[in-house]
Amino acid sequence: MSRPRLRRLAPALDPDALGAELLGFLGSIEGALGDLAGGDGAPPGFDPRLFLAPGLPRVRPLLVLLSARAAAAEADGGRPDAEHLHVAASEHLGAAAELLHVAVALHDAALGRQGGRRRRAARRLLSGAAGLLGGNHLTLRALELSRAGGSPEVVGDMLEAMREIGEAHAIAQRTSGKLPTPAEAAAVAEGHTGAVFAFACRAGARLAGGERRHATSLGRYGRHAGVAWQIAEEMALLDARGPDELAALEDRAERGRAGLALALAAAAAPPVGEAWARLGRQPSPERARALVELLHQHGALAPARERLVQESWKARTALHTLGPSASRDLLEHIVTQLGRTAPEGRGEG
Repeated sequence: MSRPRLRRLAPALDPDALGAELLGFLGSIEGALGDLAGGDGAPPGFDPRLFLAPGLPRVRPLLVLLSARAAAAEADGGRPDAEHLHVAASEHLGAAAELLHVAVALHDAALGRQGGRRRRAARRLLSGAAGLLGGNHLTLRALELSRAGGSPEVVGDMLEAMREIGEAHAIAQRTSGKLPTPAEAAAVAEGHTGAVFAFACRAGARLAGGERRHATSLGRYGRHAGVAWQIAEEMALLDARGPDELAALEDRAERGRAGLALALAAAAAPPVGEAWARLGRQPSPERARALVELLHQHGALAPARERLVQESWKARTALHTLGPSASRDLLEHIVTQLGRTAPEGRGEG
């Protein structure tokens, strides 16, 4: 994701709301990710920095720790020290969730523009890998880290997430090069970002030894939060303004990777789908800018904004089985603030 789009998602992960302790936790993971992604097993010359660009605090490790603490606060009627538990173990599972996310991004990058650095790096890493996620060192490292979580259920959750990601990838492949229906795009969002976020939240609950119902509720929160996060990212892309953002929009159209926000927009305004197809056939900054303007002229981002609000509400509702705690409040804060990242429309009627 480009830095301008990262800045648009900043309200969801406001450093002032997170505080020094959580930022320190995320900083420790940040320092380890490069070694984990580029260590033993990586092909010669593979540069993990292409897929681990710094920006916002990483949301997936944060979800692991907050879910662990929210679940721990429920254990035995609530523990006063729950807000300070599980930092060390959460680092392993947080890194596992982040590497799973990077593996998804890497496979997506493998379909990028001919000659792009990220595409070359991704294809070099994936050469010889079996299937979508099996065989490359990122997913193997994520599985190893999952075992360090202390619960065999976490490994099962990781494998389940990988299965879902594989199914979503198959849908994305079938619809590549054409505009997916909103239902198809929603299935991909739920199976990609939704599955990774759900894994992170369930893993945190397992780590805390929380009740099954709390792991289920947190997993449901993660699923909806993940879809909301992906819609927010896509809407920031579709509101492209600067050269870097327009280039990213061109690249995505050329790869035929329309997301849920674009699918909803095209269903509401067919000219948007036609403009997307033209941009994919002949990418250019002018066509990308024309697509953005068309989206706003037709008010076509409104359905995506509505879906983002719905997913945020469903995520917050999933937390109602958990009692009050500072960690639960932060989980709610993340999805509540996502709705404020959506572009308002620059003159939409």
